[in-house]
Formats: sequence, C-alpha cells, structure tokens
Amino acid sequence: MNRICFAEQPSYHESDVLSLPLKEGWNKISDDYQQRMEIPTDDICWGDFVATESRLGVLGEVRGKRILEIGCGAAQNSLVLSKWGAHAFGIDLSRRQILHGRQLSRKEAVEVNLLVGSIDSLPFKDETFDMIIAARTLHYVPDLKAAISEVHRVLVEKGCFTINTVHPLIWGSAGKLAKYRGKPAVTIRNYFERRVVRWINKLPNGTRVKMHSYYQTLQDHFDILIQNGFTIERYMELERLHESALHPLNQEKLKKDKKARQFYTKMKEVPYWVIIKARK
Repeated sequence: MNRICFAEQPSYHESDVLSLPLKEGWNKISDDYQQRMEIPTDDICWGDFVATESRLGVLGEVRGKRILEIGCGAAQNSLVLSKWGAHAFGIDLSRRQILHGRQLSRKEAVEVNLLVGSIDSLPFKDETFDMIIAARTLHYVPDLKAAISEVHRVLVEKGCFTINTVHPLIWGSAGKLAKYRGKPAVTIRNYFERRVVRWINKLPNGTRVKMHSYYQTLQDHFDILIQNGFTIERYMELERLHESALHPLNQEKLKKDKKARQFYTKMKEVPYWVIIKARK
C-alpha cells in the first residue's frame, strides 16, 4: 500500500513538485518506499491485510521451477520463492529498486537473479519460465497488451501467469471512504474511463514527486489475457483478515498508522486486492 496525496487538491505550488518519467520517479521514492512498506520475506504477499500465499495456495508447488517476477521492486516475493526451492528471477524498471533487492538477497543469503529492464520487452528467450507472477505491478504498465504478449512468449506451454493487482473499482475510481445512513461506505465513480491516475509522493526530506499509473477495467485484463492465448483458471477478490490473523508486519501498521487503519476499514466494504491466475 502506497501512502499517497492526490494531486487534485495540492497544498503547494506546482513548481515545487518533481515531474519525472515513471522509472526515475521510482528511483527517487524507492528508499522511502522500502522503509515504509515493510514487505515480508517469509511468505508471498498478495497485498496488505489479506491472506498470504501459504494460506491461499494460489501458485501450487514451486520447488525446482523457474519463476519470473515482473515488476519485482525489491524482490521480496522472489526471495520467498527462492527460499521455497524455486529458481527465482526478478525484473523491474527501477535500478534503485533492484539495488534494494540485491542488498536484501545478500542480507538473507538467498540467491535470486535480478535484472533492470522493461516488462513489455523481456530480455529472455522463448519458453524460459514455468511460472510468472506480477504482484501489484501491471497498473504501472502503459501497454498492457505488449506486456502480456511478452509474458506469453517467455512462458513454457501450460505455464502459469498469476496477476495480483488493485481492484479497478478502488484504484481508478477514487474509492474514498464516506458515510451512508450512518455507516461506512465507499464512493465509486468513472469505472469505465480508461485513464492515467496521478498522485504526489511526499518524501521525508520534503521532496514531492509526481507518480502515475494506468487504469483499465477487469474486463480489459480478462480480454487481453484470452486474446494472447491464456485460459483463466482462478479469480479471487481477497477479503481482509481479522486483525488477529494478520501478518505481524500488518498488525504493526494498524497500531502505528492512522491511514492504514482507514485503509483497513475501507476493505470491509469493498474488495481491494484481486488475483487472476491464467495458464498458457
């Protein structure tokens, strides 16, 4: 979960904000992002406040398989896959994110192959991987068709592609917490308007960085997968867990972060994280 200040209501002059390409934006915010997010490396994370892979069992057996994580960030999920016996690879557009991943892999003495590169032009031969995962990544890709076409190319026949993303009802439609008849509710608007979603990241030193992602509907994801030769095997809208069942890092977030508590409240009303598992 990224803590964001939406740009529609700025409390500062536009000239104070750094406007960078997405790659450079991630390089700029990476240090702060990794420090704040506290992503676990003992289980695959499918989003804040929901069940992890050990409980959901989405991927199945990973031991001995070649698995690529696209948009891996600091590669926490890739480290987990390696610990579980997979031959893990990760790729991200941000050199700074990959640097964090390499530092983390050395710290935990885990072998992961990490590369800086573009998701829509993967530097691998055809049919290289048994599985590919994209965890909270594809909404940063400007050309979803090109990215999924590349995933299909580098997957072996019958290989699996698992997407974990923010539900479009929330991500692109503002999804602000409100009240309806005295009870919590979430506002939804402009679901069908494909567009760029923009926000401002404020860093601890006061620097403000423009960030953006690309909004598409669930139907768009399903259509592009099917058009590229995938069969949909599983679709999940992840429900929030009771506080007592949360990963310890998530429990700490609820205790110390007011925005995390608001986020958790919102998740009672609507799905925030979704998983789509497809097979080539």
